[in-house]
Amino acid sequence: MATSLIPFLLGLLVTAGLLLPLLLRFRASAGEAAERADTLEGQVGELRKSRVRIEEDQRSLTQFLKEFPHLARDLFSGLTERQLPPTLLHVLQKSLDPAHAVVLVRRGHEASEARFVVAAVAPEGGAPKPGTEIPLDRGEVGFVAEAQLVMSSEDLQAAEVRERIKAGPDAPPGLPTDILAPLVFDQETLGMVALSRPRRSVGDGKAALRLIAQTGAQALHAAAAYSRIRSTAEMDGLTRVFNKRHMEQTLSELIYRTACAAYDRKGAGAAPTAVGLSVFLFDIDHFKHYNDTNGHLPGDKLLQELARLVQDSIRKDDIFGRFGGEEFLLVLPSTSLVQALGAANKVRSAIAARKFPFADRQPMGMLSVSGGVAEYPHDGMDAASLLRAADAALYEAKRQGRNRVVAASRSGARVAAAAAAPAMPGPVVATPTPSGPATPASLAAARPPAAGAPTPAAGGTGKRP
Repeated sequence: MATSLIPFLLGLLVTAGLLLPLLLRFRASAGEAAERADTLEGQVGELRKSRVRIEEDQRSLTQFLKEFPHLARDLFSGLTERQLPPTLLHVLQKSLDPAHAVVLVRRGHEASEARFVVAAVAPEGGAPKPGTEIPLDRGEVGFVAEAQLVMSSEDLQAAEVRERIKAGPDAPPGLPTDILAPLVFDQETLGMVALSRPRRSVGDGKAALRLIAQTGAQALHAAAAYSRIRSTAEMDGLTRVFNKRHMEQTLSELIYRTACAAYDRKGAGAAPTAVGLSVFLFDIDHFKHYNDTNGHLPGDKLLQELARLVQDSIRKDDIFGRFGGEEFLLVLPSTSLVQALGAANKVRSAIAARKFPFADRQPMGMLSVSGGVAEYPHDGMDAASLLRAADAALYEAKRQGRNRVVAASRSGARVAAAAAAPAMPGPVVATPTPSGPATPASLAAARPPAAGAPTPAAGGTGKRP
């Protein structure tokens, strides 16, 4: 029996020797399969996360593309250069929701004067403060402006970039530098936006910011071009004061506002006010003689010098312009007739006292002006009738001997007439008012400055601040 067991045991050992490697191989394969399963599960998890991120980016990008036409419309909705930076800041907040954002605009066209100025900051009250100036050709901000590329803080820290950044002052404290995007139009950097920690993902954040910056640059360029065109359309080319078209339009608008304010006071039961709106229309005495005697070039220079003198003699709230030829118009908001006569005489006296070139060749031995003053609503209910009243008073001043200011006629009677200059030959003429004789000094003293304008000190120059 023992002999019969030996073959069985040998067979069992042989079978075990054959099965053991198979079992070990199966075990190893099972472990590898488990590891591969774990790896695949991790990869599937990463793929799921990537898919979620891609779906979120796609939704954000789709939403951004839906909103962007409306945001672009806001940027091109007839805004001025001053209004655009806050609007651009709003677009950045709505699109990318940064923790901190700053809009910079360029000031100065000459290389020596060029700089960036902080124009808008979010959150409000954050640093740097609006008005802070940053050099345009130094530091990281200057480098981005010169390179005209959207750059992140990682881009700026790259070795090859650091070697190209010009030495100079760093960004002012508080200026975010996570992403800097220049506002470039026609190869000119008009400004820059600076962001930190954009909390809204829009695919490639730099690409989205680049699109916003390009649109903002186009809007800035359009606003600047419109301002130049409007300035050209409203300014007199020779004297660089407002032209007739602008003066008439402004006068009509002021009359409308004055009428609305009076209506509101009446509706509120407030007592009516006597201060309204006045105009002073004047021209140069014997200007044709000046041109014929001295030539048209000196005549043009005379008009330019006279316009500058008048601008230095009026309040900052007054509106002054050339009305045609040698005729000028001064619109005086919140000014009664008596106050306007004082202001008009101040201008007339300043002109009479100035030693203009060739003034001694004039028929009166000096350069002088004559003008008429009219007040809304007593002398006219609209711009045309008010100007007609002032024009009639101007001709009355000519008839009385020139170098004087005359008030518009009311009910067939002259309300007031300003005195002639002391240098004027002949007696001083003044028409008395109900409160006593009207003199240049008393009329000027009776006229307060417009709202917000400082009162000149006694003996001052009377120049605008």
